[in-house]
Amino acid sequence: MVRYRAVAVVTLLVLSGCQGLDGGGETVTPAPVPTEGDVVRTDATALADRHRRALHDRSYATAVALTVVYANGTTARLTDEFAVGRDGAYRYDRHVTGPYPAALSNFTVWQNRSTEFRRTTADNGTATVRVSERPGFDDITLSGFLRRALSGFDLAVERANGRTRLTGRQTGPLTVPLPTGLRRGRNATLDAEIRGDVVRSVTVRARAAYADTDRPVTVRMRYTVRRVGDTDPTRPAWAVANGTA
Repeated sequence: MVRYRAVAVVTLLVLSGCQGLDGGGETVTPAPVPTEGDVVRTDATALADRHRRALHDRSYATAVALTVVYANGTTARLTDEFAVGRDGAYRYDRHVTGPYPAALSNFTVWQNRSTEFRRTTADNGTATVRVSERPGFDDITLSGFLRRALSGFDLAVERANGRTRLTGRQTGPLTVPLPTGLRRGRNATLDAEIRGDVVRSVTVRARAAYADTDRPVTVRMRYTVRRVGDTDPTRPAWAVANGTA
């Protein structure tokens, strides 16, 4: 699958909805997965690199969701979902629900080799499509996000039936960046599953607080990959050159 150079203006959750994330990943010599029962400092770069290469030239669906739970039980969520084709084209949907602590909007993007079609819907239900000549993300597997999510955890490893499960706790500062407006991520726990070198899921839970009021919140990040080799999204009817919805 051909990957294309990322551009800063594309508003992906892991680039703009959070602070300090990136979507790249260095090529490294793969490190061995630890044996069952070990507690290790994970080579997060090696795991993320294997993940990226395992998805190369394959279709798959991936999603990153950030959930914020307030002290009164109110929940807000930001979800970015991708359906990625073997030819490099992808559909990208953003959904924001509840009082999310950042000013973000829902939209859908269809990206082919050199053109982005972005569809947004106004409050009155009117849909518009903006067409831009720009390449898509160079690493839609989000391996850089995975590298950062896994780093800093001391992880226990369980292996069974071809699957590797990683669990751990992070006592220092949170390595998964928080939504804009939150700070002091702490007391993080992680649960991840790896199958066939693909990181199928990562869940990180942590405590945080609003930067201006110090009001406490609970934050959960969940990354998932599914339908590997069985996705190939269809180009939407509205993704046309004249930009009409």
